[in-house]
Amino acid sequence: MQPDVIPGGSAPAEDHHRRRAAHLYGLIISGAVLASAGDDLRLARVALILLGTLTIYWAAETYVHWIAARTLVRRDLHRTERLRIIRDGWPLVAACVVPLVCLGLEALLGFETSVALNVTLGVNAMLLFIVGWQMGREGGLTGIRQALSAGATGLLGLALIALKTLMH
Repeated sequence: MQPDVIPGGSAPAEDHHRRRAAHLYGLIISGAVLASAGDDLRLARVALILLGTLTIYWAAETYVHWIAARTLVRRDLHRTERLRIIRDGWPLVAACVVPLVCLGLEALLGFETSVALNVTLGVNAMLLFIVGWQMGREGGLTGIRQALSAGATGLLGLALIALKTLMH
């Protein structure tokens, strides 16, 4: 799906498709970071790695969209176009807010790293299921089709839990 282009050949308009995809992708990357984090790390370090990883992904994705948009319109982008591209990808980083809060609370409560990572990975898997459910509903799905959409998205979270089990 290509982003809408503003009439007159200017750069892509706000890309709501990209925002939704970025949020989902951010949850998947969050789960991958949590699954690969070692139990010997402090939770503060895991949180920094999580935030840093998503920020790097966001910067890379934003850069790619920036140069692609510039290529499409065959000129430098205007300030508002650049800001729109930056904003449209931000949900990738924002997706890690709940896992970060979870890690912070677990650190305050004195959870062991292994337990905290497992709990946060479980929360992240539930978030994937919920986002899959919401996106299915907003996409006009109902009944079994909505449940299958949520289940497929939730399976990504379960696959990350399986990955962590195999790695550690």
